[in-house]
Amino acid sequence: MTKTRRTLMAALALTLCVAGVSAARAQSAEAFVKAFSGQWYVFDNAYSSGPEPCGLQLGTEGAGDPKRYVAKAESCTAPLSALTKWHIEEGQLQLLDAEGTTIAQLGGNQLRVTGDLGDGSRAVIAERGAGNQDTAALAAAIRKHRCVYSGFTSTCAEKADLQAPEMTGDDGAFSSVGVLVKLNVRNQPRNDAPVIGVLNEGTCLKVNYCTTASDGVWCRARFGAQSGWVKKTALRQSEWPVMTYANSCTAEPETKTDG
Repeated sequence: MTKTRRTLMAALALTLCVAGVSAARAQSAEAFVKAFSGQWYVFDNAYSSGPEPCGLQLGTEGAGDPKRYVAKAESCTAPLSALTKWHIEEGQLQLLDAEGTTIAQLGGNQLRVTGDLGDGSRAVIAERGAGNQDTAALAAAIRKHRCVYSGFTSTCAEKADLQAPEMTGDDGAFSSVGVLVKLNVRNQPRNDAPVIGVLNEGTCLKVNYCTTASDGVWCRARFGAQSGWVKKTALRQSEWPVMTYANSCTAEPETKTDG
């Protein structure tokens, strides 16, 4: 994939929401199939079987069922490599294998959908090659400043600092990260997902899973009964690219939000 295809451009978001009377639902379903079909990419290397990112092609042709459509995966590892069908159910994209088993369930907008594998073991972020305005703005800011600042400082983060933290721990895979700015926690790894809380600067947070998207690393942590996601690279005042948390911290890790 070329760098141009990775550059994210502005576009309108279309939410996954089917409502209204039967005729309206049918019309909406047709519109959603048109909006969400086509080519998607998963940029996390863990899902790629080669040098190219995992590609998911969602077709508009039927797959033996009027509510299911053909699909295929390219350069993907299991279980996404088994993709053969897809459909929309209760406002979510369902990716299916040949037997009709759910591989992944994803929600979001027509440029970025997120969710979990069917067994809940890992998260999936699928994006259009053309991208979205948020990541385009972040990429432009990094090009302009030639730097991703470490929190609200004038120090540029090292390339290694911007990578996902290494997961370690005797009681299961986790990593402790140090929050550098006041940071929103979202219920999915995308900028339009609901905020479930806020972490204060200086918080030492225990994360249990990280994945990489076109806009950098997102890490997941437990917050009581629910999980939340924090983004490692963000824009400050729509101008300054900042690293929001470091890959280590010295205090006792927390898993609570403020707000």
